Amino acid sequence: AAVLPVVLAVGSSIPGLSVQTLMLLCVYSLGLMGVISPYATGPAPMYYGSGYIGKGDFWKFGLIFGVIYFAGLLLIVLPWLQSIG
Repeated sequence: AAVLPVVLAVGSSIPGLSVQTLMLLCVYSLGLMGVISPYATGPAPMYYGSGYIGKGDFWKFGLIFGVIYFAGLLLIVLPWLQSIG
């Protein structure tokens, strides 16, 4: 998330690249990577470290939601991106 504006600025200078498509791909990947491990996003270590979510549960939920997000990427997002651009 911290480097997203930089990536979008560099991407906007590439001719023929849709900034909207680049932005959606970057934001979606942040959501996908954010659920995989207790260290993937800023708030995750607080949930994990405080004991709010146990170690086993965190990895189990990461696998479940990671599969759901990845399936959404393959079945919904990629066909939609191909249809718009």
